[in-house]
Amino acid sequence: MGIKNFFHKIKMGFVRLAEPSIPYVSSEKRYGNYGEDEFVNFLKQALPTCRIKKNVVINTTEGNAEIDCLVLYNNKLFAIEVKSWKGRIVEKEEGFVQEKTDRWTGETHIKYQKSPFKQLNRAIYLLRKQIPDKAWINAIVFFEDDESESIDTVSDGVWFNDINRLVEHIRTEGQLSYANSNLKFFEKCITLDYIHAKRRDKSLHCIIAENTLCFNVQNKMITKNQIRYINVKHHWSYDELLITLNNGESFSVTQENAKIKIFDNGVIKEYALRKLDYIEVGI
Repeated sequence: MGIKNFFHKIKMGFVRLAEPSIPYVSSEKRYGNYGEDEFVNFLKQALPTCRIKKNVVINTTEGNAEIDCLVLYNNKLFAIEVKSWKGRIVEKEEGFVQEKTDRWTGETHIKYQKSPFKQLNRAIYLLRKQIPDKAWINAIVFFEDDESESIDTVSDGVWFNDINRLVEHIRTEGQLSYANSNLKFFEKCITLDYIHAKRRDKSLHCIIAENTLCFNVQNKMITKNQIRYINVKHHWSYDELLITLNNGESFSVTQENAKIKIFDNGVIKEYALRKLDYIEVGI
């Protein structure tokens, strides 16, 4: 190693240390993300022939929204909003009231929540604007049964707090669409990507710009739509990317101080791979 190259690596190492990190995730948001992952894993086991997309992102001129889980099963589409609300849940005209009793002090804490029924209906409306293809979308709200003590609703929205009953509903109920219109609609839905920094438990659901996930491997160009996930191994002056493709193939790529550009709620940001440990491409 030449002296010039040596000092370049030393300098680059310090530059990499100063790169900005992705934001912290609140304990409430982290808990909700974990609940959604557990929910999706259960659905995959209970309905092995279904197709699922998590964190479907919607951007239109009329507004933005997100759907926690979109399920395609036997030519039926189900949009599912997952809520991990603890305590007693009561629906009012203006929204939901969540009451939790502190087990140590006996105090009752009250929190006002937006209606997940209205939230989901708005998301479905905007999704139809984003994808004008004809397809019927069945709306379901799921309250995790191990968290809520009781649920009292007044609207006629479909909801469950027992996941086995929800699975049975998907199997036997729901509006069908003609021909393969649901499949075409499902495939056009865009899902959020996921970036994670495990050392400080930071993470972010966002959209990664396609041109920042392109790699020349063995004289073959690997693009974002081929990638399933990337594990990042850090060294002082460079990063080693362990790339796994959708077809199961894997490659290793080294980059000195590469960055990815992301879109987060319409805002463009940039993060160095030095500050990330894991990237998952939404599919």
